[in-house]
Amino acid sequence: MFPLHRPFRQTLATIVLLGLTVVPTGVVATIAWRINRPGHVRDVEIELGRQLGLQVSLESVHYPGPGEVVYRGIVLRQEEPRGQRFAEIARADRARLQRADHELTVHLENPRLRGESPRLGLAQLGVLIQRSAQVPFERINLTAPSCQLDLGREGLQFMLREVAGEFVADPRSPTLRLAYRVPGDGAGTRCELTLTRDRSSEPLETSLTMRTTEGMPLPACVLGVFFDAEDWLGSQAKVDGLVSLRQAGSRDWEAEFQGELLDVDLAKLVGRRFPRHRLAGRARVVIQQARWGQRPSQSSGWVDVKGELSAAHGSIGIDLIDALAREMKFRRSPRLVSLDARKTEVDFRALGLSFAMESSGEIHVAGALGAEFPPDAVLAGATTPLLSAPQGTASVHGLIKTLFPVSQATSGVLVPLTAESQVLLSLPVPQGASPTTRQTVDGN
Repeated sequence: MFPLHRPFRQTLATIVLLGLTVVPTGVVATIAWRINRPGHVRDVEIELGRQLGLQVSLESVHYPGPGEVVYRGIVLRQEEPRGQRFAEIARADRARLQRADHELTVHLENPRLRGESPRLGLAQLGVLIQRSAQVPFERINLTAPSCQLDLGREGLQFMLREVAGEFVADPRSPTLRLAYRVPGDGAGTRCELTLTRDRSSEPLETSLTMRTTEGMPLPACVLGVFFDAEDWLGSQAKVDGLVSLRQAGSRDWEAEFQGELLDVDLAKLVGRRFPRHRLAGRARVVIQQARWGQRPSQSSGWVDVKGELSAAHGSIGIDLIDALAREMKFRRSPRLVSLDARKTEVDFRALGLSFAMESSGEIHVAGALGAEFPPDAVLAGATTPLLSAPQGTASVHGLIKTLFPVSQATSGVLVPLTAESQVLLSLPVPQGASPTTRQTVDGN
């Protein structure tokens, strides 16, 4: 050790004092000046916009503590496909971000999400996930006491509660998982959503799964994302189950559903779409599997459907019974055969049938009325069966002519393509049938 003279010790002490006090104070003062100057909020907007690929606007930015930032009045806008303007996709009153190592936690207050349509909203979410490679975090945790979701069409506005989830920024398969509660009777319904983008496949594949996990069934209006559920099923219908969507590259989405449809209004389901027939009652439909996707020589539609339908206390039109017997080979009981010719409908105590429509166009039907009636009975009066399932298989040919009766049951009969018969385009074309044209639907 070499002894230090007093002048050197004083100089060293001065340098240490500057390093420990003056310099940090200067750095803090510089940072404070930078974050409080009028242009800092604009700088943050530009940086966030660059990271997210969106247009970002903020009311203010605050830094409560180390690794923590609070954005107030945050609005996100995305450029439309034609590039003519920016459309708002999300806003929140407050967003509090907390950083820890490679993890980010985001607490949102009153977030509102918006898409001009379900398809466009899903595409916007896909773009954000695609940009996840630029996010400097391995995991992002999300929480919000409530969230408003607007998908652009009437009836597609939803309020979600107790939203919690995570985004895992896996380079090969980034995944978003969310749990939330939909308000309703009692505690409402707990649901889960999982969105994954598989970059390891070729072409790139996107999958979305939504399921109910706890609580009462949801109002069927939530299915309005896919079709006009209230117009088809009635205003009191409910749904409980799982919907899976999948898209490979830029192809159309494919879908699967497993679950239950409850309190289905048969009068709307049948009479509204097929006005020549009458069927009334409330039904429960259990779907074991229903697949929608691209089919050979056809546009997108039902690939196959398997399930069971049951209803108690209702009525059915004689015209519908006659069409089922004539076109699909359902078997009428002697009681129905001997009915008064002036009678236009008959009451039933129970309706129950299992069904399986295959991609070949074959339809398998069996009875599902329970042990009280014969195994093949599908419709029952007070004490006896009224209608039994076909022996063997039916076909989509017969179903089409049942729903839209034609004057003759010969091959090549065509059903006009109207607003009502449009539904036939979604049925699988039976083997040997020619593709449907834009003007007609093959009804043989």
